[in-house]
Amino acid sequence: MDLKLKLRPNFFFSFLIFIFLFQKPDLGSASGPKCISTERQALLTFKQSLTDPSGRLSSWSGLDCCKWRGVGCDRRTSHVIKIDLRNPNQTLRPYDHWEVYDMGGLGGKINPSLTRLKFLSYLDLSSNDFNFTAIPDFIGQMVSLRYLNLSSSTFLGEVPGSLGNLSKLEILDLYAQTFSSDGPNSYTLYTLEATNLGWLSGLSSSLTYLNMGYVSMRRVGETWLEEFSKLTKLKELHLFNCELNKLPLSLPSSANLKHLEVLDLSRNPLSSPIPNWLYDLTNLRKLYLQEDNLEGLSPSGFKKLKLLNTLDLSNNGFSGELPVVFGDLSQLKYLDLSFNSFQGQVHKFLDALSNNKGNSLVSLHLYSNNLNGTLPESLGALRNLQILDLSENSFTGSIPSLVGNMASLKELYLSRNSMKGKIPQSVGKLQRLETLHLSFNMFSGAIPQSLGAISTLETLALSYNNLEGRIPTNLKFKDPYIYFGNELLCGKPLPKKCPRKQETVIVN
Repeated sequence: MDLKLKLRPNFFFSFLIFIFLFQKPDLGSASGPKCISTERQALLTFKQSLTDPSGRLSSWSGLDCCKWRGVGCDRRTSHVIKIDLRNPNQTLRPYDHWEVYDMGGLGGKINPSLTRLKFLSYLDLSSNDFNFTAIPDFIGQMVSLRYLNLSSSTFLGEVPGSLGNLSKLEILDLYAQTFSSDGPNSYTLYTLEATNLGWLSGLSSSLTYLNMGYVSMRRVGETWLEEFSKLTKLKELHLFNCELNKLPLSLPSSANLKHLEVLDLSRNPLSSPIPNWLYDLTNLRKLYLQEDNLEGLSPSGFKKLKLLNTLDLSNNGFSGELPVVFGDLSQLKYLDLSFNSFQGQVHKFLDALSNNKGNSLVSLHLYSNNLNGTLPESLGALRNLQILDLSENSFTGSIPSLVGNMASLKELYLSRNSMKGKIPQSVGKLQRLETLHLSFNMFSGAIPQSLGAISTLETLALSYNNLEGRIPTNLKFKDPYIYFGNELLCGKPLPKKCPRKQETVIVN
């Protein structure tokens, strides 16, 4: 069959235009570079001002900067919107892995070429080493920033007030604890200082997260809280170890912290009772007030904090009986009251925790108080508890047999009390137990052979008791420390010839 296709002239014209557009290389085709040339040059200038001992900026070459390590671009416009150059080794502890941590850090200076990235909304330079230079004032010109992280990067001097120009900023992390290259045990405190917090008002309508830990504010005076309370959208405020010297007992009428969910004022010489305004922060999930030289606790105030998940009041001067009101906080998972002067028995306190059916407590620390008496059987009702530390008190009596019902328990510390009696066989029911510390008591009798059934046990401390017998033959340690008497019979790692089957425990 002979088919003849008759096409109109305008069809051929449209077809030619289509071919032309398809072949033209610089109209956004998939094969062409996505990076904008002026922004690529700004990044290369920024790179030239940096030192890079690990070579992690080696990918910063070629035309497409959107493919460079740590650079992110908008898929639609190709503008650079993200720079993430955090130290990739920042999760390592510098004390233990100094060389690796240090090698991952960038150094040198931050070049003002970054201000040419007009659409940059995310900048993370955390855990690098800028060798005690000042935070550049020009960062305040990067007005598109929503996320800025300069934490632990050895900056020095005054926090620039120009940061107040970043009116879109939602997250600001200036945590200033830094580690010196002099060695793994060297670190510098208070390299950053804030003497005037007036710039915070420029962030009042946007900032939701602020971390200024280790930034010295000793010269700010008593107005510090008033300045922070201007951040009306703030959800997290971290002022750990900032040399704040007073905790105001009242808030100004203009203060607005109703959205605050996390408040950390730890390690500041606040020297006051807990003020009533703090109990009005009813959205609080986490409250950290450890080591603040606080005294004077109003237990009834905590009833308002119904959403509280974490409460740390350790290392203060609180006294009296343990507040039973904490048993009413059904969301509470982590409670630390260590290193205070709480006294008396714990029956009412533990009963209140165990009687709350909604209680989800995971961690309870009462270490180093003046608590006494025996431990109640109601302890066994805390089935969600993973860590229990009652060390260094004056508890007497034996371990409750119902402790075996604490099915989630991973760590149990009862050392340095005056407890006695036999260690109950029910301890062997704790199938998740990793650490058991019973040293410096008056426990007697044989070591329970049921301990051998706990396959997760890593640390067993029984020194300075009146125990006798043999080490359970079926103990299977992952990373063992076994303390009997005042000797370490099995070390770390476990020696091949560690005596297990016939070794008699030293009786003190």
